[in-house]
Amino acid sequence: MKKVLLSSVFLLFAIFSAFSSVSFSCPVDENDKVLLTDYFIAAISGRKDAEIEVKEFTKSDERILIVFDIENNERKISAASYEELGEFINNALSIEPLLFLDGSTLFYVTDDIIASHDDIKKGDLVEAYDGNNRRRALLEVVDRTETAVLYSPIYQKDLVAGLELRDGPEFSLSLRALSNFSFSNFSFALDFSYLPLFAYFNPVLSFYVSYDGAISYYGGIGFDVRFPLERLFNTRFTLIEEGAVFASAMLYLGYDDGFSVASGFSVGYEHHISSRWLWRIAWETSTINHSALMLSFGVLF
Repeated sequence: MKKVLLSSVFLLFAIFSAFSSVSFSCPVDENDKVLLTDYFIAAISGRKDAEIEVKEFTKSDERILIVFDIENNERKISAASYEELGEFINNALSIEPLLFLDGSTLFYVTDDIIASHDDIKKGDLVEAYDGNNRRRALLEVVDRTETAVLYSPIYQKDLVAGLELRDGPEFSLSLRALSNFSFSNFSFALDFSYLPLFAYFNPVLSFYVSYDGAISYYGGIGFDVRFPLERLFNTRFTLIEEGAVFASAMLYLGYDDGFSVASGFSVGYEHHISSRWLWRIAWETSTINHSALMLSFGVLF
């Protein structure tokens, strides 16, 4: 039964490694072969296809040594246990230049630092793509040094060094639904933002319709500012890692039994469910509908 299970696992890895292949030119038993293939394929996952040849594998009570070629370049890793070996392989290949995708790439990724060598200004958005052309992250430039650009993740999934960077979305469009706490007033707003204009806060154009027994129409201009929660809390919990607090202020010109001017302010929570889609919940007060609960859904493009 154990041999059947190992054979099945090895077959799965063979399928997943059809493009990034792992071969062995030294004696390795089946258990270790499956384990090493697992380590290598997991470390390469989604990046440039590579051929890895394991040339030496020795183990004793104290150390495990592995010598391998990646694209005909020799690498050596020594570890005290299988668990440590898997961690060292992942760490070594995560910053392996031979696995970096062509063009602009992330060169350094840890829990605390995400960096590249690009010429990008603060506040710009970029997206990270893997070798299968899948978006892995939406990143915001938060700082620049003489040698590096530093990013904060707005959304990320399995982010590693070597992923290709591309220009991120420039616009957002969202639909807001609002109601006061007595449900006697309902409003809907369509908000449009141009994202790269200013760092850290975005101008907003809005078309606003309110109903409290009669329909009122407003056009608005304002801005919102957001602060990612991951800058405060080091956690993988998605509601924090992909979450942010935000505040917005708007000035409206509309028609409500005559032309009128109105203003509004909101503060709330934002969560990205992907690099392009997000939702918000907030408390909003305005001269149109006073205190209201707001829920919105938006897309970046």
